[in-house]
Amino acid sequence: MKVSVITVCYNAVSTIEASMRSLLNQDYENVEYLVIDGGSTDGTVDVIKRYLPQIAYFVSEPDLGMYDAINKGIAAASGEVIGLLHANDCLASPAVISTVVKTLNATKADAVYANLNFYAQNGRLIRKWTSKTCSRLLLETGWMPPHPTVYIRKNIFCRYGNYRLDFHTAADYELILRFFYRHKIKTAYVNRLFVKMLTGGISNKSIFNHVTGNINDLKAMKMHGLHAPFIAAFLKPVQKLIQYF
Repeated sequence: MKVSVITVCYNAVSTIEASMRSLLNQDYENVEYLVIDGGSTDGTVDVIKRYLPQIAYFVSEPDLGMYDAINKGIAAASGEVIGLLHANDCLASPAVISTVVKTLNATKADAVYANLNFYAQNGRLIRKWTSKTCSRLLLETGWMPPHPTVYIRKNIFCRYGNYRLDFHTAADYELILRFFYRHKIKTAYVNRLFVKMLTGGISNKSIFNHVTGNINDLKAMKMHGLHAPFIAAFLKPVQKLIQYF
């Protein structure tokens, strides 16, 4: 089973190499690595070019944002399974991809996800995002799995579509609701740490992004038919707060 892993980046010179190495050091060999750069000017491209022999697809050009870049990667990917590795993230162990493959083979699931930890720039653990087994009831509360830990079969994207740019920073949540809730794809939860994330993602940088993210979350909840979208929109950020304790 070929697994396509997509890294999108823009001016990430301080983190991109550690992220790339965490993938290139995986113990599973049948990995297709795609790197989509948004036209970096800080030396990121120079770092990436050192690893070109191990990269199946690389492009550096302006885009319409992170999810536009991810969609470019999905279009170029030839693997049966697609996962994401953001430039600020590292895979938590060399066995992440092999665990994904074993789980998909054993469960015949359409998607696999796991746990994620957030770290400060100095390496201090800030927040643990320990996930749960997915259910429709859980999704009704505004729950979602840690998006960077999710690996999805490509045929699901072909059937139900890619990331919608009109949802901006909530495009990941909209896609999860579309796949997991509306289309009821089969999922499998692995109770292991898959991803170590440095804080500072695009949805967490400002009050404005928080507000627009919450508005788009509610828009996705209504569109995909959650029974109590306003309650779910209230509970979704509350669940994040619990992860700090």
